Amino acid sequence: MDTELVVAIAQITTGIATLIVGLFLAGQILLQRKALDRAHQDADRELSMSSAALDQELLMSRTTREQIKKSWGKREEGLDNLNEEEEDALNVYFRAGFVLSNTMWRLGRLRDRPGYYTRRYEALMDSVAGREYYHRHFRHRVLDAELASIAEKVYEGLEGNYSPA
Repeated sequence: MDTELVVAIAQITTGIATLIVGLFLAGQILLQRKALDRAHQDADRELSMSSAALDQELLMSRTTREQIKKSWGKREEGLDNLNEEEEDALNVYFRAGFVLSNTMWRLGRLRDRPGYYTRRYEALMDSVAGREYYHRHFRHRVLDAELASIAEKVYEGLEGNYSPA
């Protein structure tokens, strides 16, 4: 056989082999992308379940934790009118609620639904003590401007200072 013909066949064979390897690797990339998408969905579901569990635990603490349970009925009196134990119990409850909201926002949880955060803040600030806690301890700890705006509108609305534009 002529050496030029052998070289040409070898180059064609090498090219076909390279093409096959390239197609195989492209297929692997597609499979990897699908696996990563599934992993992302699983992580998102896990975050949703963890958030729901933390919310439920916080909500249940009003009826299952004696210190919070005793203080909960007095929250309309404001923090200054509670004894130290009652104030501490409500501070722990409010801190957990506000921190959870901040963390969920930071992680991107339901960011496209600001009404969710409006309702969360309305529930946390539905009493004099809740609004006092927000005003004294958490107002300047809301790190995101959009979330701070939501919290501020709720606070001002419940305090009677806010009128929607």
